[in-house]
Amino acid sequence: MAESPRRRILAHVRLADICCVIGLALNFMWCSLEGHALRFAETAAQFQFPLNPRGFWLMGFCLLALLYLAVPHWLKRWENTLKGIVPLCGAAGTLAFATAPLQSAVPPLALGLAGLAVSGLGYFWFASRCFTLMARARSIMAIAWAIVAAVLLKTFLLPVATDLLDSEAQVVFACAIPILSSLLLWIAQLSLGVTAVFSLARPMRAGRLSLPAQRNFILLLILSAFLLATVRRLSFWGTWGETSTFSIAPLWGLPELAIMAACLAAFVWGAFARTASLPVAFRFQPAIVVVVTGLFIAAMAQPAQNVLVSTAVAIIIHVDEACAYLLFWTVVALSLDTLDIPPFRVLGIGGLIYAGSSLIWVAAGSHIADMGGALVTLAAYVGIMALMWYTYRETKISTDESGRHEDGYSPQVPNTDRGREELEDPGSITDSIAERCEVLSERYHLTHREKEVLSLLAQGRTRAYIQEELVLSVSTVKTHISHIYAKLGVHDRQGVMDLVLKKESDDSETSPRAL
Repeated sequence: MAESPRRRILAHVRLADICCVIGLALNFMWCSLEGHALRFAETAAQFQFPLNPRGFWLMGFCLLALLYLAVPHWLKRWENTLKGIVPLCGAAGTLAFATAPLQSAVPPLALGLAGLAVSGLGYFWFASRCFTLMARARSIMAIAWAIVAAVLLKTFLLPVATDLLDSEAQVVFACAIPILSSLLLWIAQLSLGVTAVFSLARPMRAGRLSLPAQRNFILLLILSAFLLATVRRLSFWGTWGETSTFSIAPLWGLPELAIMAACLAAFVWGAFARTASLPVAFRFQPAIVVVVTGLFIAAMAQPAQNVLVSTAVAIIIHVDEACAYLLFWTVVALSLDTLDIPPFRVLGIGGLIYAGSSLIWVAAGSHIADMGGALVTLAAYVGIMALMWYTYRETKISTDESGRHEDGYSPQVPNTDRGREELEDPGSITDSIAERCEVLSERYHLTHREKEVLSLLAQGRTRAYIQEELVLSVSTVKTHISHIYAKLGVHDRQGVMDLVLKKESDDSETSPRAL
């Protein structure tokens, strides 16, 4: 019997995981070095920026998010070309920002701003491709643990790099990071047998979310993006080119790293693993409460003379920012598999909300400085609680209308959310459906494109969705579906589903086209 696609992926998952973790850690370091390393801080100090330098980096982030929303077909068609060009442009952007004051051929300020924007675009390009690959090949818990490993690796390596490298070497290293990260992602793709990340089909799930549940999930995506932007603004990494409260130069000791690792592990276990059986609208609320609590601490913290207190506050800020990052990208990964919208739109919405909110916080930084961090945090907390209340209200209304729970909220997962239970282990139903599509494609001699269309039909996708997911015209989708119907000997979508769900023994004798 042929090995299932899921088992083939798991056979190579260790190498892919390692590559993605190291690539993400390097990507984190790229952002931190460009914002806070000595050479880049000196460059920023020589310019009279109309906005904090991080704001222009976020503009590049926003630009790619807008491109995901506006021209997804073009990006998908040219992915294999762009995956080599964008990292080189990111490296060139970092070099341009660092060396802008040292040249006169181009106005230094314009060159520096352009370099920041290009590097921001490159950062989001790698992050979105890396998390899309992991969302297609790995469970949500595996993705969460990969993020934890990447954050810890970055926290350890960043001060090592700033200690061991002089300012010029730091620039060279920062320029090399986007290229190294892309190379690692390419190795991860090869280990999984993947040529184009954005062309990967979604894993088949046994359940689908209802329309109210999908609306709630979009709200959750917006909420997590806004929360990450707020935490970043109130942390000492939130602005660039300024002296941080806590320097990145000293090497963190193993006790501090151990404490941070224990906190992140407890967060993943308590906020993600233990809530996996809850409906989507409630699953992430514990994580949100934890992040908001850390946000308050970050806002209220003041520089302390006591080394232990200063170190404790630094750890809390690092952990809270990592938790917010975990929350955001975990929700993005779930959205890629859950929402009935193409993955480019998920990435575009999440990226635009995060970068747009961050831009607002950065632009308002000089005006809110006198208000104090606590007041800003209170405003963010009120907005977050309002969104959580709306999510609860929407879920309660949909639950009452469907009559699933007669006595109020029940911790059992409703049918529309049951597919989420299988994110950690898709189970036999998912494997059997995927295997059936593979078997039917071989038996009825479907082309590669027809096999992709069949997989989407088996997931209940509409023609419009298939058109956007596979970058095909309306007429081409209709033609492929007609050919599939003809080869399978069915007349409609229900016939396809009946054939996909039929047992092997039932159709082995009634397969006129199997010869």
